[in-house]
Amino acid sequence: MPVIVNGFAYPSLTDTQSSPAVNVGTMVTLDDGGTAVYVRAASNISQYNAVCIPNTNIATNATTARVASTKRVGFAQVSIASGDYGWVQTGGKVRVNVSASCLPAVALYTTSTEGVLDDATVSGALVAGVVTEVTASATSAMTAVAAFTMVIPVPSNAA
Repeated sequence: MPVIVNGFAYPSLTDTQSSPAVNVGTMVTLDDGGTAVYVRAASNISQYNAVCIPNTNIATNATTARVASTKRVGFAQVSIASGDYGWVQTGGKVRVNVSASCLPAVALYTTSTEGVLDDATVSGALVAGVVTEVTASATSAMTAVAAFTMVIPVPSNAA
């Protein structure tokens, strides 16, 4: 797991808190070139879930419906209980929950399953800049590379 390289005493990327240890929305640079943002969980967020990060920095598990209004996605590397605070990675080498048979080095899309991405478009929104490194043999957490991430909605008439 990467570590924070900013020159300030931040809580560890693996810690969660019941009250904020730093300002919600604080962005940090990681030693793998990635970034993370400090968020509050609106509901329970499972480890490796993709999450929506609105401008309030109150994160929710990502679904196609939720990302339509946020456009910013991150990846919880630890579980964060509802109402608690913690770091969500927005770039770098991350682990993310993906559907079974998800192929490497292809575009990933949101799904109706909370926190899970897939390589099938169906009616999901493209999570630009994120690809897995290997094929998923079952629904699982896969290592992925996340460039600057953003969501691009897929038109409802696309098939």
